[in-house]
Amino acid sequence: MTIKQIMLGLSALALSASLAPAAYAATDTGTLTVKAHIGAACTLKTKDATLDFGNLASIGDANHDAETSITVQCSKDQAYSVGLNDGANVGESSRRMKSGDNYIRYGLYQNAARTQGWGNYAVIKANGNGTDQKIPIYGRIGKQATPPAGDYIDTVAITVTY
Repeated sequence: MTIKQIMLGLSALALSASLAPAAYAATDTGTLTVKAHIGAACTLKTKDATLDFGNLASIGDANHDAETSITVQCSKDQAYSVGLNDGANVGESSRRMKSGDNYIRYGLYQNAARTQGWGNYAVIKANGNGTDQKIPIYGRIGKQATPPAGDYIDTVAITVTY
C-alpha cells in the first residue's frame, strides 16, 4: 500500500465520519394537547321558504292544500324549537294573505292531517343531530268566499330557539 492510498483511505474515513448522524446521549419527553370546543348552535338553513298554493280559480268550492319545508341544523343533542308567527296580515283571529284591500284566510300546520297548528307558542320541539333536519310546513286555504283576482301574499317570520 502506498502513502497515497493510505491518505486516500483516511480521507474517505474522515468524510464518512462527518456524515454519520450524531449519537444522542439523553432524551426528554412532553405532551401535545389537541382540542376543540363545539358550542351549542342552531342555524336556520332555509332563510326564504315559499308555500305556494298555485293558481286558483275559486276558493269557495273546497279546501286547498299545499306544503313546503324548512331546514334547521343544530349541534348533536341540542334541544331546539321552531315557531312561526301569525304573519304580517293577521286579523279576525287568523292568518291572511293580502292583495290590495282584499284577504284570503289560511292556516299553517305541523302535520299532514292539518290538525296541529303552528304559532309562536304552538311550536315543533326537537333535538339536533348535527346534520340538516327538514321540518315540513303544511298549509290550507279553507273554503271561503272567493275574493277578487290578484296575487295574495303574506310574510311569516320563522324563529328557531335553542
